[in-house]
Amino acid sequence: MNKKRYAGLIVKCKDKVLLCKRNHEGSFPGMWSIPAGKVEDNEKTMDACKREFFEETAIDIDDVDIEFVGLVPRTSRDGQKTKGFMYVYLYNVDEEIMPDLENAIDGDEHSDCGYFTENQIDPRSTGTHLTKLLKIIFQKN
Repeated sequence: MNKKRYAGLIVKCKDKVLLCKRNHEGSFPGMWSIPAGKVEDNEKTMDACKREFFEETAIDIDDVDIEFVGLVPRTSRDGQKTKGFMYVYLYNVDEEIMPDLENAIDGDEHSDCGYFTENQIDPRSTGTHLTKLLKIIFQKN
């Protein structure tokens, strides 16, 4: 069975990263994560990342450079089975950019957004694998 592919974007501004809180109706309810979604058939992961970011934030990043930084396993709710992998990209910005959840196509997937420092990130609310990757990103500076 083929594993599902997802793509997501870490937006980093100085010593903080953008996280969005998942709504209580979809996958990973109430968890803080990065804007991300499924990679369509025959779609490049970078293109999927940019598309999903726009659909969830209403911020167009088609013309910006983003860097692949790693893979995060997507597991079942009990953490016992790997369902797929999320290809994670990084976008460094000089000023915080805030998602427009009200006007984004899939903005309702999130209930809140904010920027967080490394010390504010808790693996219980972001998941162990994403937290590990975020720590690596923070330590690159």
